[in-house]
Amino acid sequence: MAHQYFENNEDLAHERQEIKLNLPSIQLSLTTDSGVFSRDRVDYGTMVLLKAIMTKIQSAATQKISVLDVGCGYGPIGLVLAKLSPQIHVDMIDVNERALQLAQENATKNGVDTQVNIFQSDGYTSVPAKQYDFVITNPPIRAGKKVVDSILKGSQEFLTAQGAVFAVLQKKQGAPSAKKLLETIYPRVEIIKRDKGYYILAAQKNFD
Repeated sequence: MAHQYFENNEDLAHERQEIKLNLPSIQLSLTTDSGVFSRDRVDYGTMVLLKAIMTKIQSAATQKISVLDVGCGYGPIGLVLAKLSPQIHVDMIDVNERALQLAQENATKNGVDTQVNIFQSDGYTSVPAKQYDFVITNPPIRAGKKVVDSILKGSQEFLTAQGAVFAVLQKKQGAPSAKKLLETIYPRVEIIKRDKGYYILAAQKNFD
């Protein structure tokens, strides 16, 4: 059976490589490997998500803020957000041990290892009982709707009173139904960006 990026298989042969993530204000050098999501380049959905949320996250960082990156892979989302400001701390979680090892390596290489905490968690099962200002996810679509829905639904428990969750999904892979699901949980849900079939969903726990 073929290995899936949302599973563990440390016996998989290594095929390490270096890729670049380039945004107007941030450039990262990232090591990837076989057995992780989007190993050859940072996927388009992640880039759309980052461009949609960077300004919002940075503007909130006038004081210390905390972010939870769910399904972090080798680290592009969490590391970009940490780069925005020393006031931003990011907890980064994934089920894939190889991806987590790469994320830690990439955090050190890009100078943000003191701002991130990277650990294994299947969904939110190993996340400490704390609350975050933002939960961010590019969910593992291939793991199935049940897994994706559990990530979206579970986000509420880990947000501060004014916290928000941001997620990227393709329209053809269930973005409209994901929006409807979020609307059963959150008082305010928006599509803040559409780009080539990718939807960036934003849901806020409370708002003025």
